[in-house]
Amino acid sequence: MVNTLDQALSTGKDIQLMTHVVGGYPSLDTNAELIRLMARQGVRLVEIQIPFSDPLADGPTIMQANQAALNQGITPRHCFELGAALAKELPDMAFMFMTYANIPFALGMDNFLDQAAASGASGIILPDLSWDEPGGDYAQQARAHGLHPIMVISPDTEDERLGNILTRASGFLYTTLKVGITGAGASLDQAGMNYVQKLKKKTGLPIAAGFGISSPKHVTMLRGLADVAVIGSHIIHLFDDQGFGAVEDFLAACG
Repeated sequence: MVNTLDQALSTGKDIQLMTHVVGGYPSLDTNAELIRLMARQGVRLVEIQIPFSDPLADGPTIMQANQAALNQGITPRHCFELGAALAKELPDMAFMFMTYANIPFALGMDNFLDQAAASGASGIILPDLSWDEPGGDYAQQARAHGLHPIMVISPDTEDERLGNILTRASGFLYTTLKVGITGAGASLDQAGMNYVQKLKKKTGLPIAAGFGISSPKHVTMLRGLADVAVIGSHIIHLFDDQGFGAVEDFLAACG
């Protein structure tokens, strides 16, 4: 299967950036402007989070953004419409929808995947949907819709479980750099860095690493280890505190 995500990951860059926006926070128009800014700075991978009331893998920054978006009445439909418009406008950018299992189960998994694919998405990230839970082994179903099922693991994922995940994953493998929740940090966990190095020996899939990346130095530390550095909470902090210019300067420094 070849889609925009595969093309974005084949550019030959030593490390890519994947950025994260919460759909509707602080507004859909702001989401669109931020993603355009990201594209200008060479970002080719963007994760659009469909807000959910209990985003259990997320720290306080993204949790608050989810709730603020929900308070404005943001629904999956708004996020699909945002993705569809930007996929047409920015055809070289790979969009992924990230959310929690309640959303696709409420919509119906096939309906959810169909809407995501129609919106121009390249992949789906459902961090709380394990392959061995009822209805959790959706990888083949996602690929049938032309979507990569992006699997999320962490440094405490046991080897046997990792082996089963690797038989289902495609696109890239998303590993956290720490056990816990999202959130910008002052330093990267060395155990997480070591885990990325270990993963490179186990899979030919590109590896995206996130949870705690908040400086250009962190991205530099991941060069040669991870293929993708995922930046979420720090982008929200920068925008909330200093606006578009601060986000643009940060991405330029990471590039």
